[in-house]
Amino acid sequence: MRIVPLHRDDPTDYSCAVYWVLGENNAPTDCNTLIDTGSTDPANLHFFLQKMAQQPKGIGKKAVEQVLLTHGHFDHSGGLPGIDEQFEPRTYSWFPQGRNHQTIRDGMALKVGDQQATLLHTPGHSEDSICIFLPETGTLFSGDTLYRITDHQGSYSQAYVDTLERLSHLAIRTIFPGHGHPITQDPIGYIRTCLGNVRHSVIQD
Repeated sequence: MRIVPLHRDDPTDYSCAVYWVLGENNAPTDCNTLIDTGSTDPANLHFFLQKMAQQPKGIGKKAVEQVLLTHGHFDHSGGLPGIDEQFEPRTYSWFPQGRNHQTIRDGMALKVGDQQATLLHTPGHSEDSICIFLPETGTLFSGDTLYRITDHQGSYSQAYVDTLERLSHLAIRTIFPGHGHPITQDPIGYIRTCLGNVRHSVIQD
């Protein structure tokens, strides 16, 4: 599996970390996948296309065969119309998005690059939040579900507690978050620390 981060360094554009996932050997059975699409800024699409031109994608294969949206907030889904126009991919999301929408079910299996992924409904940040887990390599694409929680001053939903509890039991080796750098050092410890701080905060039903 090859994971190509696509993030344009522009402080005037609030956008997420976009990940382009490809198979290691460009096999016909691989599925070239874009995880999130960034903001509405058209400069992002131009940047994506430049980066995609630098990578082998497989003979006769589109650079983006499917899009997985971790949730519908504008900084993660705003670029979808441009991606639709360019590639006409299948778009998997919890709520309808895109021209060729496919509804996600919790626990759904899907090929991502050259690996089998499990799509997990992980509400908390938003009702439609999902994470993408690839057990073969212990890779988790977490969108905005995981962010560093360092104190007990917040207020969180019970759904978010349940989400963190669920993620803490996965064999995760690397987290690719929606903002910031990949988490490679003790990702389970990172999740459990967040969970402990959330549990000691205000929990709303």
